[in-house]
Amino acid sequence: MNRRWVAGAIALSAAAGWTAGAPGAIHAAQQQTGTPAAPVTQQLRTFTPEEIAALSQGMPEGPARELTVRVCAVCHEPQRVASVRLTREGWEGVVVKMVSLGARATDEELAKIIDYLAENYKGEAPKPINLNTATPVELESVAGLLRKEAALWIDYRSKKGPCKSLDDLKKVAGVPFKKIDERRDRLVCF
Repeated sequence: MNRRWVAGAIALSAAAGWTAGAPGAIHAAQQQTGTPAAPVTQQLRTFTPEEIAALSQGMPEGPARELTVRVCAVCHEPQRVASVRLTREGWEGVVVKMVSLGARATDEELAKIIDYLAENYKGEAPKPINLNTATPVELESVAGLLRKEAALWIDYRSKKGPCKSLDDLKKVAGVPFKKIDERRDRLVCF
């Protein structure tokens, strides 16, 4: 089972003097990605068992389904993953991104969430997405763009036309080309 990201987060947490668990993993991932840490006093939404059960409807049964809902539904509807199919490594990347954006869970919980997602929403080898037709969800999950960055690209391509090469995205203000360049093997323009 590949858990490099957990080991990296734990090692970075230990080096920084954090204990394993929610704050350690979150702050380690935030430090790795350069994302500022959310204030410790930030109030997060707590769901009742009834709310979790309602949000879980339509998601495959599994030992970490409710955990996945509890952690993911703080920011977005958990069914959003139903449209995405990724390899285990792809889901690890998505979870690391979510942690860098403020998702809170222990390292053990994050590993269970990845197991659940990788088992129930598995994909083949990573297939490249066409940036000229990609949906906002694909731009966020595969290209690694934030919601506002995905919206900027979609607006740009609808006004100025499709990209002919990935390098065309250098011209788009507000879209960090570094993210595109890092995922070059998963992105195409045609």
